[in-house]
Amino acid sequence: MEHYFKKSVIELSGYHSPPQGKVRAKLNQNESPFDVPMQIKRGLVDAAAKLSWNRYPVNESPVLKEKLAALYHVSAEQILLGNGSNQLFQTLLTAIIGAEDSVIYCPPSFSLFDLYVPVFDGKLVPVFNPPGSDFPGEEILEKIADVNPKLILLCSPNNPTGSEIPLSILEKICNISTGLVFWDEAYGEFCEESAIPLLKKYQNLIVSRTFSKAYSIAGLRFGYLIARSQIISQFRKVNLPYNINLFTELVAATMLDNVALMDEHVWFLKEERDRLYAEMIKMPAITVYPSSANFLLFRSPNGQKIFSELKERGVLVRDVGGYPLLENHLRVNVGTREENDIFLQALRESMAVAD
Repeated sequence: MEHYFKKSVIELSGYHSPPQGKVRAKLNQNESPFDVPMQIKRGLVDAAAKLSWNRYPVNESPVLKEKLAALYHVSAEQILLGNGSNQLFQTLLTAIIGAEDSVIYCPPSFSLFDLYVPVFDGKLVPVFNPPGSDFPGEEILEKIADVNPKLILLCSPNNPTGSEIPLSILEKICNISTGLVFWDEAYGEFCEESAIPLLKKYQNLIVSRTFSKAYSIAGLRFGYLIARSQIISQFRKVNLPYNINLFTELVAATMLDNVALMDEHVWFLKEERDRLYAEMIKMPAITVYPSSANFLLFRSPNGQKIFSELKERGVLVRDVGGYPLLENHLRVNVGTREENDIFLQALRESMAVAD
């Protein structure tokens, strides 16, 4: 294999999705607990049957770009569509990163940053951001001056910690950096601020969003980038053609016609997030962190034991103990009220056993 593949690929462990087993509450992948309503699904199935499946979709879906442009008050030429935001992250690295180009990021953060930057022979430069602490804005500014990065990767709200980065810090970073700044808003619907309005001020800013969380279509894979049109035109050259299939285009367009439904679900999930936090903070030996996303990060003295005990009770959460600074930490996303109650009861039982 060493003869066939790049050294950076051989050394990777890759992305793994563990087997799920019997599930009472699936709270491990930050999905929306709400499926697309059956009435809308039936209409979509009828509409899909009328499409010409033997033909390629229209490349870059003008319909979706126009709807998104109207939603965010930008031009359609500022939007790049992808088969999930992860695919667009690969497109971004393809267009930008060469051998030994420096990439600043703030671990613990999105796991694909660690996974994909080395594949493109980029040099990851960490500025650590421990959970529960203030964002290290000054340290990033100093690191930018030291290494002159080609790219800066930021998540707000951050996965897996749930913390939000102040936009005032983002502006300082955009002002000082000569490279591009990638701002991942996968959980943007669950927080109070978005960086999209700042695109008018900063040429080097790129905002990433997805329909996998608030819009309830993780199974169909749809995401998009928003940036200055000059930036998007360069990414377009290396983006995969026809990467939005006919059915995904149909469903995503329909969801954009039903934004009020998404808003209702987001409101509920934020209320439940706060309720979960209030209940968990009462539990002895549990440290839970405030979150601006649809999940909570928490720590227990024996994280792996708690993880296993929860799984035995049919509750799936994410073990993030392998991330930097997150030993014994777990992440739970907000589900339905019933799922959240099942989790809370299972957590209490698991803590009693672990003690």
